[in-house]
Amino acid sequence: MGTYGVCPLFERFGFESFTGRGKISIAKALLEKKIGLSDRLAERIYSCLLCGNCSKHCPNEVNITKVVRAVRGELVRGGYGPPDNIKDIESNIEKHRNIFGEGKGKRTDLASGLELPKKGDTLYFAGCYATYRYPETAQATVGILKKAGMDVSYLGEDEWCCGIVELQDGKSSSALELIDHNLSKIKESGANQVVTSCAGCFHVLKSGYKEVLGEGSLDFEVLHISQVIDSLIKKGEVELSKPIDMTVTYHDACKLGRYEGVFDEPRNSLKSISALNLVEMKRNRENAWCCGGGTIVYANDFNLSIDIANERIEEAKKAGVESIVTACPLCMTVLKQSVKRTGAKMDIYDLSVLVARSLG
Repeated sequence: MGTYGVCPLFERFGFESFTGRGKISIAKALLEKKIGLSDRLAERIYSCLLCGNCSKHCPNEVNITKVVRAVRGELVRGGYGPPDNIKDIESNIEKHRNIFGEGKGKRTDLASGLELPKKGDTLYFAGCYATYRYPETAQATVGILKKAGMDVSYLGEDEWCCGIVELQDGKSSSALELIDHNLSKIKESGANQVVTSCAGCFHVLKSGYKEVLGEGSLDFEVLHISQVIDSLIKKGEVELSKPIDMTVTYHDACKLGRYEGVFDEPRNSLKSISALNLVEMKRNRENAWCCGGGTIVYANDFNLSIDIANERIEEAKKAGVESIVTACPLCMTVLKQSVKRTGAKMDIYDLSVLVARSLG
C-alpha cells in the first residue's frame, strides 16, 4: 500500500492495536484467556470504523471486520458494550423504528409526497437517512425509477430501520425483529427487486440478512440505485441530457464499494451526465479513504469521525474539485459536517439528486 495507508485510526494514533493485525491479536488473546474484557478494550474495539480497508488488503484474506464484530459481541455479553451513545440509538430504533427517534409522521409524509402504492414489482427501501434527513434523495430516486417506467412501491410507515446498528455493535440478535418485520413487509409488497439509495441499507439487505438467516433467505434481488441507473443508461431507457457544468470527484462509500464491489456503476452514471467532468481522488475504489462515518463511530466519537472526514475533504481539494459526489447519505452527512466545521469551500452531492437533475 505504500503511502496510501490502510487504517485511518492507525494513521492517526500510531498504535498497533488499532490495525487489523492488532485486532486479530486481541481476539486471539481473548480466546486464549490471556486478556479479559475491560472498558479500555471496549474503547479500542468500538473505535473501529469497520471500513473494511484492512480486510481488503489483508494478504491472508482474513475478514477482519467480522472478527471485530465478534469481539463486540463478547463485549456486549460481558456488559462492556455497546457505548452509551449507541444504546441511545438502539433505544430510538426500539421505540420508533428509526435511528433518529422521530415519529412515523415523516414516513407517512414521504409516502404521501412520493404517491406510491405499497405493492409493486420494484420496492424502494428509503432507509432512515433519506426519510428523516434527505427527502430530496428519496424524491430523486423515485423520480428516476418512474422516468424509466418502473412499477415502484414504498412501504411507508411499515418500513423499519434495516438493522445496521445492531448488526455492527455486537447485538446482532436484537436485529432479528427488524429483519423479520422488513422481510415480511417486502414479501407482502410482492416485490421482485428492492432498490435502495443508502449504501448501508444496500449492504445489510443484500448481505447482512443472509449472514443472519443463511443463504436462500431472500426471494428478491437487492440493488443500489447506482446499479439501476447504470443499467437504464446502457439500455437507452434514460438519457442524462440536461447539462450540469461541474467538475466533481466521487467518494466510494465503504459499504457500497469495498463491501459489495460496486465501483464502476456510480462512475458510469456520472460520466453519462452531459457537461459533467469526473476527476478521481488519489485514494479511490478499493483504496478509498473512509469518510469517518460508520454509524457507531460517528455517534460515539464525533470529533474522531470529523477529523477523518477532514482528511477526505483535503484530498478532494488536491484533486482540484469543489464538489464531492457520493451514493451514501451517511457519507454525505459526515462530509457536510466536516465542511461546516472547517469552512472548506466544498459542495457535497448525492448521486441520485444529480442524475435526477440531469434527467430534468
